[in-house]
Amino acid sequence: MLSSDDATGPFGWMSRGACQSEDPELFFPTTARGAALRQVSAAKAVCRACAVRAACLSFGLQTSPDGIWGGTTPEERRALRHHKALTLHNGHPSTRHPTLSPA
Repeated sequence: MLSSDDATGPFGWMSRGACQSEDPELFFPTTARGAALRQVSAAKAVCRACAVRAACLSFGLQTSPDGIWGGTTPEERRALRHHKALTLHNGHPSTRHPTLSPA
């Protein structure tokens, strides 16, 4: 069994996430609309300062979990996967990551 508590295992990055000192509920808003947008923004703010953001985003892209992962919502990750599929299909691999660009 893989554990996020094992700092040397494949998910060891999780124990180093900035989110570890936050309420886990912050990263799992019930919607991405209305008042919940403040919650999404607060979660993304934590992610922006996180040292393991890239690993977290990679996990989110590979596993399609609910919640905020690597500073992205499920909808944003779907768009990233779609963008990657289109660029690979068209033979133009993208070197720019739109979600991780400075805002």
